[in-house]
Amino acid sequence: MLKQVSFIAILLLAACSKEGSFTEAVSGGQSGSITRFAVYNNFMYLLNPNEVLTYDLADPDKPVLVNRLTTDYGLETIFIYDNAIYLGSTTALYILDISNPAAPEIQSETIREGSFQGGCDPVVVKEQYAYSTVKIIRNICGNIGTESALLVYDVSGQKCPSPGWRLPLNLPNGLGYKDHYLFVCDQGANRLEVFDIADPLALDYLPNQSIEISDPIDLIVAGNKMIVSTGSDFQIFDLSNFPVVKRVGQITK
Repeated sequence: MLKQVSFIAILLLAACSKEGSFTEAVSGGQSGSITRFAVYNNFMYLLNPNEVLTYDLADPDKPVLVNRLTTDYGLETIFIYDNAIYLGSTTALYILDISNPAAPEIQSETIREGSFQGGCDPVVVKEQYAYSTVKIIRNICGNIGTESALLVYDVSGQKCPSPGWRLPLNLPNGLGYKDHYLFVCDQGANRLEVFDIADPLALDYLPNQSIEISDPIDLIVAGNKMIVSTGSDFQIFDLSNFPVVKRVGQITK
């Protein structure tokens, strides 16, 4: 019998959608990598397939649409880091400047090479590197692609990001990190893959640290807790003694 879920886990899971994609979470506005909206400085950013909608939340009960930013078709995920918005789409990684949070502007658009076109594209950012998974499935991401993978981008020059390291994976989905360890949901392999990202351009794959878990979709790392959304439940892990990982809670969907 799993231990009782901690209070912080309950708070985080309260922000998760029934389908398993994490929406905006508490504790510093953390979210999973598969989310279509985010909040920053009293503004909410919501994705349509080809535009970013900005809402003023000065009165949370009456959000006001204040801006529309048009992009190419295929927007899927949003992640905010260090005063910038990172958008994953089926074709590209967008970086938006939010120095004026009411009116985001596109700084750059990194087009993926052909073998990755059409893939779902969650993204997280740590320091000067963005980590993105590309999962390509017939009739789900809109394409019969040739390769699913974990991609790394150098985003130190936000106006001109450059692709770096990549690793083919089975069916990668959401991802997140703690310290210099990156956790990637690989639905096809039914486990969380773990990478040492101390050197972001030469990631060290740690297969012995992989966590067996059925149908992982997305995850949130909050302090020493990791909450994983699967196809049937939310599972909570204690990372305080990583690489020793303990499953400490579970909530059925």
